[in-house]
Amino acid sequence: MQVSNKKHSSSRQAPRRAVSALALAVALAAGLAASGCAVNPQPLDRDQIHDAIEQDQAMMDAMADPITGPLTLDQALARALKYNLDNRVKLMEEALSERGFELAKMDMLPVLAARAGYNNRSNVNASSSESVLTGTQSLEPSTSVDQDRHYADLELSWNVLDFGVSYLKAKQEADRYLIAADSRRNVMAKLLQETRTAYWRAAVTQQLSARIDGLLEETGAELDRMNEIQQRRLRSPMDVLQEKRQLLAVMRSLRSFRRTVDAAQIELAALINQPPGVHIELADSEQLPELPELPVDDLDTLEQVALAHSSDYTGQLYNARIAQREARKSLLRLLPGLEFSYGGHYDSNSYLYNDTWAEAGVRVSWNLLRLLALGDIRAQNEARDNLVAARRLAANMATVARVNLGWQQYRNALNDLTLSNEFLTIDEQIADYSGQARSSNAMSGTQTLMNEARALNSVLTNSLDYVKAQDAYGGFLFSLGFNPVPENYQSFDVQALSNRINTAFAEWTSGPLPIEAGSPWFTENVAGSNQPPLARATDREAAAQ
Repeated sequence: MQVSNKKHSSSRQAPRRAVSALALAVALAAGLAASGCAVNPQPLDRDQIHDAIEQDQAMMDAMADPITGPLTLDQALARALKYNLDNRVKLMEEALSERGFELAKMDMLPVLAARAGYNNRSNVNASSSESVLTGTQSLEPSTSVDQDRHYADLELSWNVLDFGVSYLKAKQEADRYLIAADSRRNVMAKLLQETRTAYWRAAVTQQLSARIDGLLEETGAELDRMNEIQQRRLRSPMDVLQEKRQLLAVMRSLRSFRRTVDAAQIELAALINQPPGVHIELADSEQLPELPELPVDDLDTLEQVALAHSSDYTGQLYNARIAQREARKSLLRLLPGLEFSYGGHYDSNSYLYNDTWAEAGVRVSWNLLRLLALGDIRAQNEARDNLVAARRLAANMATVARVNLGWQQYRNALNDLTLSNEFLTIDEQIADYSGQARSSNAMSGTQTLMNEARALNSVLTNSLDYVKAQDAYGGFLFSLGFNPVPENYQSFDVQALSNRINTAFAEWTSGPLPIEAGSPWFTENVAGSNQPPLARATDREAAAQ
């Protein structure tokens, strides 16, 4: 009877607890709804933007070491690789892709699920029984569950079908990581090419800087002299106006040359992560190195070399493997799933004879209706294979065309440079004769300045043609897959990386191209090399920070 009274007392108190719990739930819901309605857009204020700008500027200033001497081409390339912000972004994207591969491998592990909870009923969970033969109640209302109870479970389950799908997914993520690594190598090649071009443009225009400034000063002085002649009416007004117009045209051309010099410095500074206003003193500006001869190797061989080391082409081969595994995944999902489970359980229900127990099970499930999609799945896989094959052929053609175009562009650049040299020789001779004639008062100062400006324009054109030839040769090398950057370049300091790049370019420009099968400029940098690509994400993240 004491037990019965305790049960009835608990039954009388249960509604009160239920009402209290319901009131608490309503209050919490009302509070959450009110807080949700109070959320409004909060734009950044000027102080927050200003703080972000200062923080970013401090980070950019701390990223790159200051330049302490004349900058060589190899040092500029090394600095671009180490400090260029776009390259750092690609480095972090590759590290992120590698992390995605690591997470995909975790999907192959069994599921270990922990669960805990609390249940409360507003009244007793009671029931009675009815005879199926007579329809009369065979048992008075009774219960076997407490109104308040706690429970906890820890269950390990492993689905064989999910494991197979996760394994193929991990293989796909590994290929995507390799594609991301190839993409980063592409970005590095483009960065090196842009830096080479910007460096040579800055180097050749740096030679002309003093000459441009001197000629600008002479033109300004001559223009002042013509203004004085016009005011004193010492010559025919029409002749004076014609000469002033010619002088202004010369000044406009010189200022355009000046802007070209300044822009070259700013472009190079941006690529190597230096402040735009800092003047960068360049080495190799007094004596420009000679250009390599036009490669005469068999273009068919060069095309094969380029295809073997093209990141675009190998990327499509990886995409083909990804498509094959996607087809296997779609077919694998048609099979029945076999799941093994084992777990430990606890329940505070006082009516249970055992409140803790272990349980093991095996379950098979099969979505039979999915078999109806077999034909559509096969058609989709075939369409995917056709798309991958078309992309691979397109990448093949683009790579071959890039090699031939690079070779032709370098040939044309050499021809343009030869013709530019002839123009330069003639214009320099004309400027010399003009200077001599001006000394003997046989030619006006305006005409002499025009001839000197024309000669300066020829010098600038010749210099820019030299830059175009260097750019064309660099593009031709990179179209073959030449890459002077070691795989672990993040661990190199600027000087060591500069020496490595210098060694590579010295070999490429001093003799026949190293296109043999064991060349280190290929084997270290192609995707799928023997170096372990994983377990380096931390190093890449640290190098990019």
